[in-house]
Amino acid sequence: MKLLLLTYGVILALGITSMLSGVHYLANIAGFISAIGFLLVFFKDRPEDEPDSAKRHRRYWYIVFATGIFFSLIFGSLWNTHMGNMI
Repeated sequence: MKLLLLTYGVILALGITSMLSGVHYLANIAGFISAIGFLLVFFKDRPEDEPDSAKRHRRYWYIVFATGIFFSLIFGSLWNTHMGNMI
């Protein structure tokens, strides 16, 4: 649970710092961390008789990584005028 909170804190810090400072690279770093995390959690081999607590914990990880992807899309990619020219 400590790792979950630490990861969530880092992603939130990167996203909020990007929002306040206007440096879109920080939000893209949060998105990169989240994308790698999604891959690790989603493709992990799980036993067939997985307990409910493990399923709930995995759902928390998905929420943390979805927050990072959200920050990356909103404050990173959409405001990035150097690559992709989305504005």
